[in-house]
Amino acid sequence: MSTLKEHPIWHNVTETLEQIDPDQIANEHLQACHDAIQGYWDEDDQFYKTIRFTQRPTPKLMSRSIGLTSQEAGNVNWLQLKYSLTIPLAADGSSRHPSSGKTIGELSLILNDKLDVIDENWLIDINSPYVLAIR
Repeated sequence: MSTLKEHPIWHNVTETLEQIDPDQIANEHLQACHDAIQGYWDEDDQFYKTIRFTQRPTPKLMSRSIGLTSQEAGNVNWLQLKYSLTIPLAADGSSRHPSSGKTIGELSLILNDKLDVIDENWLIDINSPYVLAIR
């Protein structure tokens, strides 16, 4: 049985992913949605009309993956970028001077081969003091 461990595909994938600026993609997405989530279901199946943040979260890339979905019309390629979302905090715990951060959730973006966002998934700590949850 052959393996992909030493296959040149990994070099090509690594080179391609290094040419993409995932932080820019996440920041543009946050800006495009005006730092808000419209229609959010939490882990307890509670619905929130709007989720807003007291300040724009800082996305930090946690993982990225590529995929291939087979369809009748051919294969569809996609890229998933998964981020932690943090609010910069000062040493005294205030959010004014960034020296550390408080994680308030995660954001996963699915991109097509043109790097357009085709799906998103949020996991937000609605009890965080940096999150405004409106039912």
